[in-house]
Amino acid sequence: MTRAIAVDWSGAKSRASSKIWLAEVRDGRLTRLESGRDRRELIRHLIDDAAADPDVVVGLDFAFSFPRWFAEHLGATSIEELWNLVSAQGEEWLRDCAPPFWGRPGRTKPKLRHHFRRTERDSSGGTGSNPKSVFQIGGGGAVGTGSIRGMPHLATLRAEGFSIWPFHEVQTPLVIEIYPRLLTGPVNKSDFRAREAYLNQGFPEMEGSLAYKATSSEDAFDAAVSAVVMSRHVDDISGLTAAGDETKSIEGMIWWPRETREATANSRGAAVRQADCPFCDVSGESVVAESRHALAIEDRYPVSRGHTLVVPREHTETLFARSDEVQADIWSLVSRVRARLQSELHPDGFNVGVNDGPAGGQTVAHAHIHVIPRFEGDAVDPRGGIRWVLPEHAAYWDP
Repeated sequence: MTRAIAVDWSGAKSRASSKIWLAEVRDGRLTRLESGRDRRELIRHLIDDAAADPDVVVGLDFAFSFPRWFAEHLGATSIEELWNLVSAQGEEWLRDCAPPFWGRPGRTKPKLRHHFRRTERDSSGGTGSNPKSVFQIGGGGAVGTGSIRGMPHLATLRAEGFSIWPFHEVQTPLVIEIYPRLLTGPVNKSDFRAREAYLNQGFPEMEGSLAYKATSSEDAFDAAVSAVVMSRHVDDISGLTAAGDETKSIEGMIWWPRETREATANSRGAAVRQADCPFCDVSGESVVAESRHALAIEDRYPVSRGHTLVVPREHTETLFARSDEVQADIWSLVSRVRARLQSELHPDGFNVGVNDGPAGGQTVAHAHIHVIPRFEGDAVDPRGGIRWVLPEHAAYWDP
């Protein structure tokens, strides 16, 4: 493959053309970075572009499918049937936001057994990222709107001779699903200076005005970096094969570099576990977020709505026995969990804390951090917060 094209997609109902960015790397150089096309125009452009030069891989930034159980619920027995159903019903789903869709006012995240596709669970934590649910169609981090408005276009590309991985045998022109966070890594993309510093660290593929344009917005940045990373791994992409099991053949897969996938798998597999420890034996279905070194799970005995625990993957009795790097990763996950709960539940405050050691109230000898949303009226007088672990000393304001 001589060319890699990455598209930072948008599900916006209006003015999507200003948010959709296309980046192309040819022969090791970023040769174009542009916006200005709406969804239909972009797909038409890709078809015409591939007709002129089919030796290309295109990365599209939206989910290509839903969890398998939802496809079965709809009666879809193939990915093409599912895309057709999305084309026919998708706008109704977006309008009504009926379960399992969520994210609009009054539609909080449902507790689903398989809320994410397998590929989203597998890729989460690869670069400190949370998995994203295609059912979320509103609120911060929503990917569902763009995906629902993107899937029907995959059927169009397929009809024009594109191979859509992993549903079809791999040949060019090829389309793969990408998630830019897995390709950019943990950079603060909302900060211009952070974007600029990141690109200055080592992206010789970008030069001159195109390099500057790549720092101009998050969308341009995602498209440019994704195209470069794809181009660096064309051998990996060329070696892809069609799905070998029923789940992947209907759910699809996110592509990300093999070296990152293997590093993530190794870090998870190396975690030290202890028999009979409830936090060493957490089922994947109970995980609501994760990072390289930690998992977030709902508390089995919550003291408030959304009460969540962040636990290290590796068994350790005290959080403070871990390295600075591991602790930073764990607290980063705490921050992301808090942000998610703020977005979903809109609490009035939080208690975030650690019971460290038996004298500190720790009853499970595996370190864990409580993230507890607080709501006005949930306590008669919330003043003092965690000071109430020693009630006789809590009310310092009332001697």
